[in-house]
Amino acid sequence: MSRPAERAGGWGIPVPGDPGQVIYVWFDALCNYVTALGYGTGNDAYQQWWVSEGRRVHLLGKGVLRFHAVYWPAMLLSSGQPLPTDIVVHDYLTAGGRKISKSSGSGADPAELTAEYGTDAVRWWLLREVPRVGDADFAVERMIARADDELANGLGNLVNRAIAMIGRYRDGRVPGPEPVPAGGEDLDAACRQAAGLIAAALEEFDFRQATAAVWAIADEANRFINRVRPWELARAERDGDTSAGRMLDGVLSALFGACVALGAELAPFLPDAAAHIARQCTPREGRLPDAVPVFRRLGVTAGRRA
Repeated sequence: MSRPAERAGGWGIPVPGDPGQVIYVWFDALCNYVTALGYGTGNDAYQQWWVSEGRRVHLLGKGVLRFHAVYWPAMLLSSGQPLPTDIVVHDYLTAGGRKISKSSGSGADPAELTAEYGTDAVRWWLLREVPRVGDADFAVERMIARADDELANGLGNLVNRAIAMIGRYRDGRVPGPEPVPAGGEDLDAACRQAAGLIAAALEEFDFRQATAAVWAIADEANRFINRVRPWELARAERDGDTSAGRMLDGVLSALFGACVALGAELAPFLPDAAAHIARQCTPREGRLPDAVPVFRRLGVTAGRRA
């Protein structure tokens, strides 16, 4: 648990009674996992988060695996403490094929990225493109493309279209629950299955699969709109076709339900956007608010700046 002070360049916590030794930095660092919870002080947090039944998951980068999978378990065993139940190892983010590193100056500044493009775009790229296993190479251009394609043109466009159509065709009043319209089976399945698929993916720490279930709701809803063409149903209703009006009610109800599900399932991943969607789906005095874009298109801004 100690190193020669000379080998450590004089840096470190001196060992009491032996000025020639300092505490090994990893011994000191690893102990923080339990001392931060009040180990040895009778603090309930230590009992709750470390000793009690359940999973004790260590998330770490592959560069420090040896310290967490060899040294730390040995330290815990020697002191009679419970071991982690899971060690989840992630690979590296790279930029231009080089490992992102503060010391080398390679990579992208997350504060600058979020200041220019917003937290949603950065979060979504990390969730949708970083694999459970393997390195991921970051590029601003790919982040913009992903955000525009899936956030602005996919999720945001769906919510905007659905809320706008309810406003235009039903004066902002959501039609009552209706049976799933013909052609809406895939959308209904995507909404019903999302929570279970997300939970199963998160159990495996697979954010790609978890957000794929969220994306499936928006993707199926947009496909549904293009299949049933609600604007044509509205035109037929105006021409006196009552069956078209009933079908339009079912379509709008299904789309509204998809937007509600989308906001709920998106909340752990993009909390700000999810809150925006929830506000769009909350009636005020019986009517939905006017449709407001959830996401801005980043490519337009980036192109203009360039």
